[in-house]
Amino acid sequence: MPNSTRQYTMKQVGNAFDIPDWFPRQHPAMPTSVQRGVRPDGRACGFCHLPDGQGRPENGTLAGLPVEYTVRQVRAMRVGTRGVANPATPVTPMLAVAKGFTDDEVRTAAKYYARLKLTRRNIVREVADVPTTRIAGLLYALDGTGTEPIAGRLIEAPESIERHELRDPWVRYTTYVPVGSLARGRRIAQRGPAGVATNCTTCHGPQLLGVGEVPPIAGRSPSNLLRQLINFRTRARADSTAMPMYPVVDALTLDDMVALAAYVGSLPPSPLKRK
Repeated sequence: MPNSTRQYTMKQVGNAFDIPDWFPRQHPAMPTSVQRGVRPDGRACGFCHLPDGQGRPENGTLAGLPVEYTVRQVRAMRVGTRGVANPATPVTPMLAVAKGFTDDEVRTAAKYYARLKLTRRNIVREVADVPTTRIAGLLYALDGTGTEPIAGRLIEAPESIERHELRDPWVRYTTYVPVGSLARGRRIAQRGPAGVATNCTTCHGPQLLGVGEVPPIAGRSPSNLLRQLINFRTRARADSTAMPMYPVVDALTLDDMVALAAYVGSLPPSPLKRK
C-alpha cells in the first residue's frame, strides 16, 4: 500500500473480524466493535466503513455523523424499517450485521466515528461521454476500453480498483455525471424541488454540514447519496426519521436525483473559512 509500512496477506485483508489497518497513526485507537466486531454476524464496522470512517462508495461514510443518528439507523436496520430499494443487492448483509451488535456496542462505535473528520476523496466531472466500465461488486471499475455516452447516469469509480479492494482509505474516486448536473443540483438544493420547505439547507444546514442530530451530507459519496434518495423514494427507508424526506424525493425525477447527489457530493465536508 502506498505510504504504509504495514503488510497483509489477501486472507488478512478479507478478514471481517480483525480488519487491516494500513495507517494506524491517522486515527484514535479503535474500539472492539470497529476493529473486530462480534461473531458470528457482527462483522467489524471498520471492515466496510474503514478505521477512519471514510467508508467506500458502496457502504457510505461514518466519519462525523452524529452519535444518535448512527444509533437510530442501525436500530432501524435491525427492526426492518431501513432497507434497500433492491432487496437482492449484497448490501442486505448489513441488516444481519445490525442484529449482531447490542445497542451499547453500536453506541461505542458511533461515538468513535463521530470524533473523526471526513476528508472528501471524490472529484465530480461533468461529461457527455464517460469511460467504459465493468461492474466490480457494488461499484464500477474503469475497464480502459474506450468511452460511451453518459446517458443520464451517475458513475463513480476508483482511480485504482486494486487499492480500493485492499481498503486503502486514500484511494481517490471520480464521479461522472451529465453536463449541467452541478448547476441543476445547486438549484434544487437551494430552492427545493417543491418550495422552500423542501430545500436541503432547511434541515441539513446552510453548508449541508448537519444540524444537531440531522446528519451532514456535504462531500459524501455521490453514488451513496443517490442510493439513499432512491431508498427514500421507494420507502425502503421507512423509519420515523425518514419521513421528512418524503416530500423532497417525491418531487424529484431520477435526473434530479443524479444532479442533487453530484452537487452535494462535490461540496467541502468541513466549514468554509470566512475571509
